[in-house]
Amino acid sequence: MLNTDSPIPLYYQLAEQLEARIREGVYTPGQAIPSETSLAKTFGLGRPTVRQAMELLVQKGLILKKRGSGTFVKEPPPQIDLFSLAGTSQAFSTKGVPIQKTIIAPLKKQIVAGDVSNPFHGKPAFSMSRLTTAHGNPVLLEDIFMDPDLFDGIDGMDLEEKSLSRVVSERFYLSPLDGTQQFQVETLGEARANLLKMSALDPILVVRRLLNFPQAPGAVYSILFCRTERFAFTQTIQNQK
Repeated sequence: MLNTDSPIPLYYQLAEQLEARIREGVYTPGQAIPSETSLAKTFGLGRPTVRQAMELLVQKGLILKKRGSGTFVKEPPPQIDLFSLAGTSQAFSTKGVPIQKTIIAPLKKQIVAGDVSNPFHGKPAFSMSRLTTAHGNPVLLEDIFMDPDLFDGIDGMDLEEKSLSRVVSERFYLSPLDGTQQFQVETLGEARANLLKMSALDPILVVRRLLNFPQAPGAVYSILFCRTERFAFTQTIQNQK
C-alpha cells in the first residue's frame, strides 16, 4: 500500500507500484489495467491523484489510453541494436522492420567546420545527412563523415536507399574493427526538429559514433539523432576475455 507519511507524493508512489506490476508481468502488454475509479477505491485516493499517476505512466510510454475503451499496457517497442557494426540498415532489417532512407544532404567533400568535437573538424571529409523512416514515421537522422582518402571515389556512387556499410564492404572491401559511442540527451535545432517532426525543445537521444578500420582509426564518424518513442535503441555488451 501507499505510505501517507512519506515525502514522496502519493501519485508518484502509485505510479511506481503500477510500473512494478507492469515490469513483473502482473499487467501484460495489451491488457487493460483497472480504471481510475477502481484504483482510487483500492488505494483510498482521490481520482485527481490517480489521474496524475496515470499521466506519468503515459509519459513513460508504459500505458496507452483509448477513449471509450480504457487504459492498456503498451506493447514494448522493438529493440534496435544501435551499435551494430553491420550498420543501421541491418539493425532494423534484423528485427523485420522495413525502413526507407532519404538523403537530406548529398555526399560531398568539404572542410568540416562548426563542431570542434568532430574528429574531422578543420579537415577535409566526405559528409552527408540522411533520414530514416519506419512505417512512414521519421525515427533516425544521421550526419556522417568519412575519411576522403580511404573512401576515395564514393562521392561518385549512387547511395540513395542503399546501406552505407554494405557499400563500404562490397566496393572498398573494408569492415570496421571496432568503435566507440557517446550517448547524450539534447534538444534539436529548428531544421533537424522539422525533419524529425519534433519541437525544437523536445529532448532527443544523440549518439556520436566513431568507427575504426584496419590501418585507419576513426575513419568514419557519425552523429545519430534518435527518436525513442517507437523503438528502444540498445547496445550489446560483451565480456572482454
